[in-house]
Amino acid sequence: MNETTFSERIRARYPEGLTGMFAIGATRRTYILEQQRHLPDDPGQIRDFGTMTAYLYRRYQEFATTFYNLGGQNMIISGLSYRSFFERGEEYARKVSPEVARLIDDQSVAFYREQQIDPYFIGLEVLSGSASNPVIRDVVAQLQAFTDQWDYAPTHRKLFWEIAAIPLLSFWQVFQAMSAAERAALDDQLQHSTDLPTIQQTLYQHFTRAVLGAEVPMPHFYLGTNMSGDLKFRSPLMLALTGGEYLRAYYTPYPTLMMPPSTFESLLNDLAFGELMNSPTAYDYSGRYSAELIGAEYERIQALVNDPSVIQGMRREVQAP
Repeated sequence: MNETTFSERIRARYPEGLTGMFAIGATRRTYILEQQRHLPDDPGQIRDFGTMTAYLYRRYQEFATTFYNLGGQNMIISGLSYRSFFERGEEYARKVSPEVARLIDDQSVAFYREQQIDPYFIGLEVLSGSASNPVIRDVVAQLQAFTDQWDYAPTHRKLFWEIAAIPLLSFWQVFQAMSAAERAALDDQLQHSTDLPTIQQTLYQHFTRAVLGAEVPMPHFYLGTNMSGDLKFRSPLMLALTGGEYLRAYYTPYPTLMMPPSTFESLLNDLAFGELMNSPTAYDYSGRYSAELIGAEYERIQALVNDPSVIQGMRREVQAP
């Protein structure tokens, strides 16, 4: 199947715009594996932080291009946690803070324009409100100035960079900024909602517009990495906004950016055209099991419950040969 046909099927399947959350993991290992594996002397050492981040941003752009070419519309990329600025030491914060500005350098701007992407930066209010580091304050000011002058359009693709988000703080600030009339209007809308799904969607739309600066559908899937075996969730703001809705989660046992386009297509094909994740309407499993089948299933499960190694998410360490 050619790429154009697949992308058309994806857009028809998701007329609201296919939306994915991406926890791009193992980025330093991506750089080491792809660029330093042949170095004879300590290939794991990052010799130049700027060179690494410049390379990784190019790989991010290639990865995003694949998603958009396959029919995707909205990407939410979990970039840096607020912990990256405050829990990894001052040296790391000094190194990583200026690199964030690469998100709006000439190469990034050219990428956004070529792909007709509107970039958004989530979590700036967290950094601007609590940053004592002047480098961090300067980067926040640059990103805010860039956002103010960018020509946003509803028809553009969207790329949300989640940086230092603290969802509870963001929601609290939205609430504080609402006037009494706005609160009353939202409350009235909720009071007159006819069902729980409508209430959920109403709140999602309100807080999404306020916190993200744009409307975006509830994410359809999440992609992370489990190189170490454990299954972690990132993208805290988007996970908080979705409120526990059904979400397909995929994990790669290798660095995310190393996923080839063919595998990306297979993932989206499974998401869009595989078995739908809907609960059966019946309240039991009548007619689905024979006595023999359910007996065999019980024995299979009994073998599994006594083997802790089968639990997904158990951490493992890569062993040297």
